[in-house]
Amino acid sequence: MVAIYTTPEMQAEAPQDRMQSLNRWIKRTQEVLAHRSLQGRKFHRLYNLMRTKRLIEVSLDKVLRNNGARTAGVDGVSKADLKTEETRKQLTEEIYREVKRMTYQPKPVRRVYIPKANGDKRPLGIPTIKDRVVQEMLRAILEPIYEAKFYNHSYGFRPFRSTHHAAMRLKDLIGKRGYNIAIEGDIRKCFDRIHHQKLLRILRRMIQDERILRLVKELLKAGVMEDGAWHMTDEGTPQGGIVSPLLANIYLNELDQFIAEKWANLSEVERNRRKRHREALPCFIVRYADDFVVMITGTQEQAEKLKMEITDFLNTELHLELSEEKTLVTVVEKGFDFLGFTIRKYQRATLITPSRKAMDKFRQKVRQKVWDGFSNDDATGIEYLNRFLIGWGMYYRRVSSTRDFRDGDSFVWWRVFRTTHRLRNPKLHPGQHYKAHYIPYRYDIRTKNRWRKGRNYGAWADEAHAKAYIVVRLAFIPIRYARFYSQLNPFVREDRELLEKRETLEQPPDELVEPKYNPEYGVEWGTLRRAAFKIAGQRCQCCGKTLKLEQTHVHHQARRKGYKHRRRANLLENLIALCPTCHAKVERQTAI
Repeated sequence: MVAIYTTPEMQAEAPQDRMQSLNRWIKRTQEVLAHRSLQGRKFHRLYNLMRTKRLIEVSLDKVLRNNGARTAGVDGVSKADLKTEETRKQLTEEIYREVKRMTYQPKPVRRVYIPKANGDKRPLGIPTIKDRVVQEMLRAILEPIYEAKFYNHSYGFRPFRSTHHAAMRLKDLIGKRGYNIAIEGDIRKCFDRIHHQKLLRILRRMIQDERILRLVKELLKAGVMEDGAWHMTDEGTPQGGIVSPLLANIYLNELDQFIAEKWANLSEVERNRRKRHREALPCFIVRYADDFVVMITGTQEQAEKLKMEITDFLNTELHLELSEEKTLVTVVEKGFDFLGFTIRKYQRATLITPSRKAMDKFRQKVRQKVWDGFSNDDATGIEYLNRFLIGWGMYYRRVSSTRDFRDGDSFVWWRVFRTTHRLRNPKLHPGQHYKAHYIPYRYDIRTKNRWRKGRNYGAWADEAHAKAYIVVRLAFIPIRYARFYSQLNPFVREDRELLEKRETLEQPPDELVEPKYNPEYGVEWGTLRRAAFKIAGQRCQCCGKTLKLEQTHVHHQARRKGYKHRRRANLLENLIALCPTCHAKVERQTAI
C-alpha cells in the first residue's frame, strides 16, 4: 500500500489555495511511487489511491483545463456543463462512489475520423468527461511507476521529452559513434492492434493489484459508438484516450528491451566475447510512439537479418505487424526521414534538417492560411499567417533549418504578394501593388522587429502610416539546437527541479506569444492591445493610473458598429488604453 503522511510543519507550509495544495500532494504521491519502482518493488494495493477524493479533484481539474473537454462524449456532457462548483462536486462524488464500490463502468467512446496527409482517415475516440477523469487518475498513478522502467531512448508521450531529443540521439549515433545503417521501422496500425491479454500480462509483472488490472481491462473493452451502433473492441487502445499513450509505451517497451538485450544491456565482458567470436552486432533503438529507428554498425546483410528478427518478434510476441513499404534499411549517407526530419551523414558533418515532406506540408499550409486569412482583409491575413509561421519556425529552429527558412520566406512572399494582388488590386500593375505594400520593418507594429533591416508585405495599422502589420520572416528566428536528453527522472524531486530549471520558456522573436483571440475584434486584436498599451505609456489615458497589460482595457473612441469594415474601426487612432474603472465610466456615458 502507498501511504502519504504529512507532518504539522508540512501542513503549516501548505498553501491556502486548495488546488495548489492538491497539486503538491499529487507530486509527493508520485515521488513515493517512483521511489518504490526504482527499488524494484511490486505494487499490491494501488487501488486504494483510486478511492481518494483528492486524486479525483486533481484529475478533474486537469481534464477540464484541456481544450478537448469542450467536446462531449456519448453522454453529451462537455466542459460547458461543469462550469459551477456544484456540478463539479456532484461529478466528483459520483466517481468516488462508483470507484469505491467498484461499480464503475466506462461508457463507449464516440468515434470520429480525422484526415491524414496520405488521404486516409485516422479514427479518434472521444471518451466521456467522467471516463477521462478516471483515465487521468490511472495515468497519474501508473506513469511514475513505469517511467523508471522505460528504455532510456524512447521519447514519445513522456514528460520533458520531445521529437528533437530523439533526432539528436540519432545524430550522435551516426556522427560520433560511427553507426552506418538505419532500419526505419513503422508498425502498421499499432494503437488499433495492441493485444489486450498480452498488455495485461505485462502490467501484472509490476502491478499485482487485480482491481487496477480489472479497471484497465474494462476501459480497453468499453467499445466504440459509431453511427449510432455499439462495436466491441477486442484489441487496441482507443486513440484519444488519456491513458492510451502510456499503455502503448508500456506495451512497446518490450520491443525496446528486445533490441537492448542484443547490445545495450550487455556487460563489457559479454560484448568482448561476442567480438572475439564475430557475433557482435552493435545496435541501438530510438523510438517515438510507434515510429522507431534501429541503428547498427555493420553490413547490409546484418541489417536485413535484424529486420527479420524484429518482424518475427513483433508478430509472435506482441501480435503486431511491420509495414513493409515503410520499413526500410538505409545507409546513413543517403539519409532517412524520422518525425518530420531528414537525418543524413555528409563528408564533414551529420545534419538534421526539415524533411521534404515537412516542407511540402509547410507550403500547403501557407497556401491555405493565405487564402483563408487574406480573403477578409490584410491585417487579419498577416496576423493569421504570422501565428502559423512563428509556431512552425519555433519547432524547426531546433535543427539545421537556415536554408529551409530562407526558402520558406521566399515562398511566403510570392504566395502573399500574388494572392493579395489578385484579391485586392487585380487592375493595378504589380509594381504599384508592390510599392503600396512593401513596407520596411522599422514601421512594424511589433516593436521588437523594428531593428530588422529590409521589408516585407504589410498593411498600415494607422492613418499616419507610422505603424504597420508586416509578415514575419522565418529567418528572424535564431537557430538553437536541442540538447541531449539528460535521462533524469521527472518524478524524482531533485531531477524534476533540474529539468524544470533547464526547460526555459522560449519567447518568439516578435513578442507575439499567443494573444487572446476574439472573433468579434479580429485575429489582430492581441497585437493592437499591446500597441495601444505602449502608445499610452502604460498608463490609463483618462486618469493616468499605471497599468499592467493584462489589466488594460482598450476602448474604441468611435463605436465599432459605426464602421462598415472592422479594419477602419481598429485603426490605432481610434483606440485608447483605459483602466477598468474608467472604461466602465466611458461605456456608461456612451450608452446614454
